[in-house]
Amino acid sequence: MMNSIDREFVISVKGLSVGKHNYSFRIEKPFFDEYDNSQIINASLVANVSLLREISWIGLESEIEGEVVVECDRCLEEFSLPINTKASLIVKYEKRDNGFESDEVLFLDPSESELNIKQFLYDYICLSLPLQRVHPEGKCNPEMIKILTKSLTSEKPEELNTPLGSLKDLINN
Repeated sequence: MMNSIDREFVISVKGLSVGKHNYSFRIEKPFFDEYDNSQIINASLVANVSLLREISWIGLESEIEGEVVVECDRCLEEFSLPINTKASLIVKYEKRDNGFESDEVLFLDPSESELNIKQFLYDYICLSLPLQRVHPEGKCNPEMIKILTKSLTSEKPEELNTPLGSLKDLINN
């Protein structure tokens, strides 16, 4: 059963004329709350989606812009991270019984009348996040940096070859 947030990201394709169609979607905190273990705490994004409808396929081009709130990997405080990414997807009308899947092509049964793009948007937003999410230089919580620095400098030299030792290098960089 589809909830109200899912419905916001559904495009009715049954009877949609051949040609280009444009859609705009607001993506905020409730969107990410639906996903377990999402690293995105809050968001203010707009996804502009251009849909090219052909007889046997649909092409989606999207541009997603705005900000997400994530946790800093260094000091563990929340901060805003700008997002500006583009994503594409081809949707083919084709019945698939063999379980074949592709990252570039989504197969839609010809009897389907709706296309839910929520997962597509979520995946591309997450893929646009940098691997290391940290505040800009000098913006981390100074108290947390003091605690980490003090903890790391008070370690015995043989203990600095542990994962904690590499934290010292991360803080000093």
